[in-house]
Amino acid sequence: VAMAELPKAKVAKLVQSFLPPTMKLNSKSAPVMCELLKEFLQLVAGEAQDIVEKSKGGRILPHHIITALQNLGFSEYAEAMKGELKRLQEASKKRPKMKKRKLGDTGLSKEQLEAKQARLFAEAKEAMRN
Repeated sequence: VAMAELPKAKVAKLVQSFLPPTMKLNSKSAPVMCELLKEFLQLVAGEAQDIVEKSKGGRILPHHIITALQNLGFSEYAEAMKGELKRLQEASKKRPKMKKRKLGDTGLSKEQLEAKQARLFAEAKEAMRN
């Protein structure tokens, strides 16, 4: 399986956001950080996969990732992830549930919906260019 590449500019921007304003990330450091992140993600995902396979599951769930972090010796990160997971669960409880809408519920014809979809895709493509 081919490994996906991480966007170097996005990684550099993310890393830069953790640094003090007086410190800059060297342009040669972004590819190194990308490789580091890929290796770390591969390590955690592999451990989580082993956990799921042992439990005869078919999906990696958040608690598998937390257990993987603990197994790999990253307990402090696992604890941070537990807190983040709890925060996300609380936030999702507060969000109003979205009602599943059928095609007929919109009041638009199939052609109108397709035109609207095409317009939204074009807008998104334009936004990505800018």
